[in-house]
Amino acid sequence: MAFKKSNIPGEDIRLATEMTAKRRKLIDETPAAPLVYEYGVNRLAKDLHPGFVKAVIAEKTPCSADCWRIRLEPAAGEAFPYFRAGQFVTLSCRAGESFLSRPYSVISSPREALEGKLEIMVQRKGIFSTFLIDEAAAGTELIAGEPSGDFYFDSIRDRKHIVAIAGGSGVTPFLSMMKAIREGSEDFRLTLIYGARTRDHIPFDPEKFRGEGVEVIVVLSEEEAEGYRHGFITAGLLKEYIDCDTSVFMCGPDAMYRFVRGELESLGFDETKIRQERNSVGDREVSEIKAFRLIVHIRDAVYELEATNNETLITALERAGIPAVVRCRNGVCGFCHSRVVNGEYFIAKENDFRRSADKKFNYIHPCSTYPESDMEIDIPIMNP
Repeated sequence: MAFKKSNIPGEDIRLATEMTAKRRKLIDETPAAPLVYEYGVNRLAKDLHPGFVKAVIAEKTPCSADCWRIRLEPAAGEAFPYFRAGQFVTLSCRAGESFLSRPYSVISSPREALEGKLEIMVQRKGIFSTFLIDEAAAGTELIAGEPSGDFYFDSIRDRKHIVAIAGGSGVTPFLSMMKAIREGSEDFRLTLIYGARTRDHIPFDPEKFRGEGVEVIVVLSEEEAEGYRHGFITAGLLKEYIDCDTSVFMCGPDAMYRFVRGELESLGFDETKIRQERNSVGDREVSEIKAFRLIVHIRDAVYELEATNNETLITALERAGIPAVVRCRNGVCGFCHSRVVNGEYFIAKENDFRRSADKKFNYIHPCSTYPESDMEIDIPIMNP
């Protein structure tokens, strides 16, 4: 309601007094229905960052001797968000008495996911992957975290030619990248060098991806076959495809990282142009396995369980069936950021990505932390 200043002495005071009464009258006459505010930026933010999305298993297909392709569809009323080719999603569900979560790189292209088709590749290793392959039937509901990770092409950071080196299920982010190049949502050239034991261990059809800015070289270590290279991914092989205008992306087992990095170093390749997807933090080698008492606070709920010094805190929580938040499982993203109330713990230097303030005020990432005594921690609540 606008207030107009008057030139008559004392009139302003009278008008201001009347305005209060007019406002009260307008308020009394206004219906009690709540106001609805929906801005475009809020809708966009919700579409891009929906948090957790419910998905169901639509189809499972074996694609190699030890890998399965699993296609997910959004549950009723849900939709998969946009992602960058190369990112991962974290899938969670209850398996028996445990509540398990694991990150899986997406095979689908961004366009396919927006159309309701989200595919992952699962290799038969670990509790959750084995559960997905052997026990989870079509229709099983999973909770999918929003796409995460920075293992994707960045035109400012990376060269226009990417040499992608992969082994095992580590080929998954590159399958998404190759599809994105083909559909036009990514603009760079990719050369995939994939290492496998035999042809039976190749979880994709190389011929379906060759061409349109993509080259695929498959190296077999235990078999010789026409059209395939034989041996290992050595400096001699890498030298054929790498030049000064190349970035190297690697995804696979840690042993592959160590070997290939040594070969790249022998070529004098620039370390700053190498990117590798971090693997989940696994069990810790200890001289003696010790069990400790772990008290966990999640808002008003309190849990008490056993945690051993060779497994991460997040593993202990999962075994106890406690739905704890987790995403990358290697300490980088900070999504499971939690406070230590008391107790001693161990974090390997290479997996400690906490900020200085976190260390000062005793915050940890349970996915990369091992107990060294009885502990009490306060963790965030999971809101699927």
